[in-house]
Amino acid sequence: MATRKGFRSLILALIALVLINLSFGCNVAVTPPVTPSDTAVTPPVTPSDTVYKLKLGTIYNSPVTSPSFNAWGASLEKFVALVKEKTGGRVEITPYYSSVLGANDEMLQQLRRGELDAFYGQPMSTVDPRFGVFSVPYLFADYAAVEKLVASKDAPLFKLAQTWMADKNAYLLSSGVAVFRGFFNVKHRVATVSDVRNLKVRIYEDPVVNLFWKSICNAQVMAFSEVYTGLQTKTIDGLEFAATSVLSSKYYDLGKYYSNINWQWTWGANLILSTKAWSQLPDDLKAILSDCAWQAMDVEKTEELANGAKAESALTAQGVEVYHLTTAERQTWIDYARSLDSKMRDAIGPATYDQVMKIIKDSQG
Repeated sequence: MATRKGFRSLILALIALVLINLSFGCNVAVTPPVTPSDTAVTPPVTPSDTVYKLKLGTIYNSPVTSPSFNAWGASLEKFVALVKEKTGGRVEITPYYSSVLGANDEMLQQLRRGELDAFYGQPMSTVDPRFGVFSVPYLFADYAAVEKLVASKDAPLFKLAQTWMADKNAYLLSSGVAVFRGFFNVKHRVATVSDVRNLKVRIYEDPVVNLFWKSICNAQVMAFSEVYTGLQTKTIDGLEFAATSVLSSKYYDLGKYYSNINWQWTWGANLILSTKAWSQLPDDLKAILSDCAWQAMDVEKTEELANGAKAESALTAQGVEVYHLTTAERQTWIDYARSLDSKMRDAIGPATYDQVMKIIKDSQG
């Protein structure tokens, strides 16, 4: 009897234990398995302390080695310094001066391929025929017209040029007033078109430039780096160039005649980033770089206008005859230029040529 009573007590104890476990089990939350869709995805964030290092190429000389009559060098130096200051060191730009990375067209091609981060100089028509429209002779009357149409943030031709640059994997940050080009030579005074017919003239590679000069002189394409030697060895007699550049290049040692034919405005002061470099920057840094680029163009304008006024006097002091064309003499150049308009239109592209000419005409009222 004792055994049977003990067995019954054991059974009752086991039943009680099961009931207790069931009672506690009802209050236990069951965690479902986690699926990938339940996991929140956090987008990558660029740390605010990331430093963007940009490599910039230019044909222009450093203001350290060429401190005088060097608006381009001064403006680029200002841009680099401003960017470092305003970004708190988050963007560092290293400039490579004096064509050490190549000529204008070579550096712009490097930019297109993403091999170069930034460029300061003249976009050449050898890269895109549309760029040649800014080489059309006597396109702008003066610096005021340049600033209104090209060298300001909301200028219509600046906005248009930005779309051209986008097609080349590039972002145009800013454009400056740059410079008008006169004529320097070692032989005699140049006043009218007929005065250059017996001269060997250095020109740069550009379809519009070639069209303008090839039928009135012995025009020769020559790299800028070869010009001094070319004048020295009589390979060339002269070149179309700005007074400030004649002075900074010391061509006055070799020739004594400069004329302000001002045949062409040069689209030579442009700060450009590759799309690759531009797209990696956060929006706040993009805004800072844009602001710094336009401040640099203010420096370029101030320096160029001041230097232009001083350059002619400085050339005179070096024994160079600086000749100012009469209205009638200048008109011979303008008439000759207009006689080539249809050919220039074909070289640039009719659609681009007509669009730009309409913008200019509309701006004149």
